[in-house]
Amino acid sequence: MIDTPRRRVLAAAATGSTLGLAGCGDLAGSDGDAPGQTDDGTDGGGESDADGDRASATVALDVRSEIQAAREEIGTRVEDGNLSQEEAQTELLDAQAEIVSAAVEDLKSYAADVDGLSVADANERAGAALVSGPATGVLGTLETDAVSALLSAADFPAPQDGGQPNGS
Repeated sequence: MIDTPRRRVLAAAATGSTLGLAGCGDLAGSDGDAPGQTDDGTDGGGESDADGDRASATVALDVRSEIQAAREEIGTRVEDGNLSQEEAQTELLDAQAEIVSAAVEDLKSYAADVDGLSVADANERAGAALVSGPATGVLGTLETDAVSALLSAADFPAPQDGGQPNGS
């Protein structure tokens, strides 16, 4: 992705809600449990994929660095008196939407190249997508730049209309 001040600003908006899902806290794998990665028992051989085994998982989108850069850019503009807190919040939300949307598009592009893999749903506010398809294809999403972690499909945060973007 092209690194521009606007992109950096957009990334900052997502920091609160996205970082909770996309790699901060216990998503880094510190607990040793990685639901969704081995649910099918296909983590080694993958031979059952040829027999049609399918998997679903929630993927945490890797947007932290872009969001942090945007947050810093906006913070500097607020400190310099060039932006009000309200304007900064709006810019952060817009930045989050743009950055996460681009990550979802990257994930969809990857899925289009993997036979049977699809992005079933996306929650841009939470920085997550629900993917399904061959287990090896689902695991392969970890190799894309758009994904930072795999979680159980049951962990997918359903989009909520009108909710607070940074609600905890």
